[in-house]
Amino acid sequence: MRVFLFSITVMIVLASCSSSLIKEDTGSSLLYEKYLKYLSEKDSANAEITKNEIITKFPSSKETFDFASSEFYELLYPVWTNDSVKVIIIKDLFKKYPQSNWRRTMYQYLLSSLSALKKINEIDSTLDEFIAAFPQDYLPCTTSARYHYIDCRDTSKAFDCALKGYEYSGNYPKADHFPDMEWELEKRSSKITSGCYLAEIMIDKKEYTKAVDVLYNIIDENMLGVDDETTLCKPYYLLGKAYDKLGDRDKSLTYLSKGMIAGDSRSVWQLCDSLYLKTAGLINKKEVLSEIRKKTGFDEVIYNDVTDEFGLKDVSAGRIAWGDYDSDGYQDMLLDGRRLYKNLSGKAFYDITALAFPDTNSASGGLWGDFDNDGDLDMITKDPETVRLNNGGVFKKVSEVGMIKDNGVSTEGIGIADLNRDGFLDVYFANYENNYVNEKDQLFFGKGNGKFSDVTESNGILPEDGKNRAGRGVNPGDYDNDGDMDIYVSNYRLTENFLFKNDGTGYFKNHAIQSGTAGVETEGWWGHTIGSEWGDIDNDGDLDLITANLAHPRYIDFSNKTMLYENSGAPDFKFTDIRRNTGIRYEETHSEPAFGDLDNDGFLDLYINDVYEGRRSFLYMNNGNKTFRDVTYLSGTRHFNGWGVAYADIDNDGDLDMLVAGGKIQLFRNDTPKIGNWLEVKITGKDHCDAIGTRLRLFNNNISLIREIQGGKGTTNQHSLVQHFGLGKEFNNFTLEITFSSGEKRTVKVAEINRVITVKE
Repeated sequence: MRVFLFSITVMIVLASCSSSLIKEDTGSSLLYEKYLKYLSEKDSANAEITKNEIITKFPSSKETFDFASSEFYELLYPVWTNDSVKVIIIKDLFKKYPQSNWRRTMYQYLLSSLSALKKINEIDSTLDEFIAAFPQDYLPCTTSARYHYIDCRDTSKAFDCALKGYEYSGNYPKADHFPDMEWELEKRSSKITSGCYLAEIMIDKKEYTKAVDVLYNIIDENMLGVDDETTLCKPYYLLGKAYDKLGDRDKSLTYLSKGMIAGDSRSVWQLCDSLYLKTAGLINKKEVLSEIRKKTGFDEVIYNDVTDEFGLKDVSAGRIAWGDYDSDGYQDMLLDGRRLYKNLSGKAFYDITALAFPDTNSASGGLWGDFDNDGDLDMITKDPETVRLNNGGVFKKVSEVGMIKDNGVSTEGIGIADLNRDGFLDVYFANYENNYVNEKDQLFFGKGNGKFSDVTESNGILPEDGKNRAGRGVNPGDYDNDGDMDIYVSNYRLTENFLFKNDGTGYFKNHAIQSGTAGVETEGWWGHTIGSEWGDIDNDGDLDLITANLAHPRYIDFSNKTMLYENSGAPDFKFTDIRRNTGIRYEETHSEPAFGDLDNDGFLDLYINDVYEGRRSFLYMNNGNKTFRDVTYLSGTRHFNGWGVAYADIDNDGDLDMLVAGGKIQLFRNDTPKIGNWLEVKITGKDHCDAIGTRLRLFNNNISLIREIQGGKGTTNQHSLVQHFGLGKEFNNFTLEITFSSGEKRTVKVAEINRVITVKE
């Protein structure tokens, strides 16, 4: 899995191309204009001379601050894991930028590296420097408390620093030039951060009652909201620890429960788990979860991790595709496009990779689709790009004239659909980058028998400005309800996303700006979108959209957060971001979303993965009123460092099970006790088996639900092609309207529910 860091190029350009940086001083402004002029003329020598003149003459200016920020990350990224080199670089930067407020950030990184190198004496002196450089600021004091306590083992000094940090956290001066949104993000969490260090030291000093008072205070006064990734997990954990020391077992378990439910972006909740085990006298974490469910009365959506039980222990993957390759009625599992696991009647999975792929298969992702219209599922893979036709469960590469060939670039997303409505599946490749140079996307129209024609240059998918974007994911979907498949493309590297509107013939025009789905532009920058997905979250008959964005706090002022777009419907089909009002939290490393009705109440729920070590996933249940509630821990679906996620009913019992990837996979079986009514629909095309692109509408007098058979989602992941409808308490008089990808329509009366039905075109 790649590490998603901003490119050096982006950082240099960011620091040097926005005239909005010129705010402070007339002299620095004039020099900065001169600097920009040299850059535009590609006169790097004079640009560097002018830059150094600004730094020397105006060491506290906004321009110098931005130069320091840019140079800091430019120099550190290549040596990110080498603490010895990082220390040398940061010390040199201190000399170059002796008055810039960017030193506030530099001190934090320097101390982290010194700690890793165990240079205790130097840590001590650096902490004193940090406090002297930023007096009345909570951060140097709180940081000092942390290092004095953990590294220097000086509890007395740590306590004094922690107390000062806690006192300052309520009202400390803003350091000039720090971006406003980033500063407010830190400010809202400052009392929690500082108070937890203080309480932790108090507990170590056996001052348990004082620690409890501090913790109650920071919980009562917290200002956290949906735009904060900090949680109350650590205060809850410390309360549990303090009450455990005070001998109050019930209160200890209560707050440890709250900590686990809240979760933490660095997985601190696992400390809650371990302490709960000890305090409650339990044996394993499953017992902990079961007990907390009972104590909280949670009986909503319940999942059990059956990974080991189903023969998938220690299996790692990044991308997932569900499909019934052998037509036995059970969903099989394709991992990373190169490993195939057969579903053994919903009771286990068996690795048949060696049998399925007689030749070398080194792909990093793949999707199911019937590319030769012979009635069984074939597959398409990426890196290398190949089509493999299914011949009795053996998948062989198409190697004839007209085949799709390896494009030699990093392809992140694949989307498949019959875009020109000729009866053959077409393919869109979202191509990424090579050494921060963006690659061109590709579009191929299917001709049958696994053959394709390249229509990239002729069918409207290339950017009008001639500049490639760093493609991440592809989501075909009929967003405007006109009967043809449009294409949403997720783009990375602070560029806008694409929404290609289909004119009905497979020719496209980008409507992202007009529709409101490009993202939000801030001084030429957009977002880092990874995975996206269509789904009707409000049951109003049109597709809404979620785009999962990676958004580092240090760039939050111009980098898009995750967005949940509500579709206005006819006649305009405009989209509005409603995430903040729905209860879906900002998280720095959102990667891949997935819509599905997990409790069968008739509304689509949402799972979101987060990439990076220790980063937790989220399960949000739809409340039916355009708001969501977080039930991740209680549902039993927490995953760390996630990438792909997709749903399938693996045991045909009428509820959606979940496979989550990213490192070791986890298979979560849906064992919800109070599940609603349901219907699952398998659609078979006229000349092919997958019916990708078919729109289904299931309704009675009380509810109306739509589903669309997806040819891929997010960054090359795929739900089961069998469509699942949760019906809640509804049970009769249903009508199923089907619009096939060919345009043919069918109406079916559904006499019975709680079963799987098959409809042929």
